[in-house]
Amino acid sequence: MPHEVRITTGSRLHWGLLSLAPMTGREFGGIGLMVDAPHFVLSAKESSAGQDHITCSDAYYSKVEAALIAARKYLPDASHSRFFTLEFQSEIPMHCGFGSGTQLSLAVARAVSLLYGEQEPSSVELALRVGRGARSALGVHGFDWGGFLVEGGKRNSEQISPLVAHADFPEDWRILLITPKDQAGISGTIEVEAIQRLGPMPVAITEQLCRLVLMQLLPAVLSHDFPEFSAGLTTFGRTVGEFFKPAQGGIYAHPQMAELESLLIANGIQGIAQTSWGPTLSVVCSSSAEAEYVSSLLLDNGYGELCSLRTVNPLNRGAQIHIKEST
Repeated sequence: MPHEVRITTGSRLHWGLLSLAPMTGREFGGIGLMVDAPHFVLSAKESSAGQDHITCSDAYYSKVEAALIAARKYLPDASHSRFFTLEFQSEIPMHCGFGSGTQLSLAVARAVSLLYGEQEPSSVELALRVGRGARSALGVHGFDWGGFLVEGGKRNSEQISPLVAHADFPEDWRILLITPKDQAGISGTIEVEAIQRLGPMPVAITEQLCRLVLMQLLPAVLSHDFPEFSAGLTTFGRTVGEFFKPAQGGIYAHPQMAELESLLIANGIQGIAQTSWGPTLSVVCSSSAEAEYVSSLLLDNGYGELCSLRTVNPLNRGAQIHIKEST
């Protein structure tokens, strides 16, 4: 049996849904990207103390505990008395559009599974165990594969949306993450209520988004065509944002992100899209030098006081798992 399991995840950027409440066909779907930071680093061991021991921030404690309880239910009955020491050595900021809940829950479920000695189940199986993937499965598939992801939506609430396309993202491209310091994105019951208020996405919008994905974004990733990708992502992000405007108060969840976008476009910069409910705005850049230029532009215009800026790399692999065997 393993003595220790160490798991390092990435973060999930969700650039938008493809469908919502359709009369027929699949619901949700979407596109996104795994990036190498921010990330969770989890060290997990069996505990001989007769109880679980969890080390993490106060904000995450109840979520880690809930994931552990859910994961333990799938161990054989004789193993329910086994306890674990979970230590989070790095965390993804909560409610920023990085898919932290899914990455945390899957990391806990994978660690428990490995410490028990179970044959490694897929992230889809783990997601069903810990109750993730209710609307989006991008982070579920990203936990296994990384890269640029397209999910096909689901026909019923019990399904995990299937991964219909996956590609390595160009390694030299960079992603600038712009996160307002004064506002968190919506989640949980507030997210559910917001979705219910929106009503069905018009078929014409779904068709436009699907065409952008199939005929522009995915081919641009495969051919490393940055101008084509960046223009398409900006159009995709604004189209999704227009639909979600009644729920989030604007094309972007944070009011000053629209001003920031105008500044970027005026300076010839595209590749702009909010991730999930925000408030983080992502800007895909063709190189580290372009990411530095965009950062400098924002800092020179006073956005350093309002936002945190982070340049990250695409993550073209799943979560890293290191196992230390018992001696």
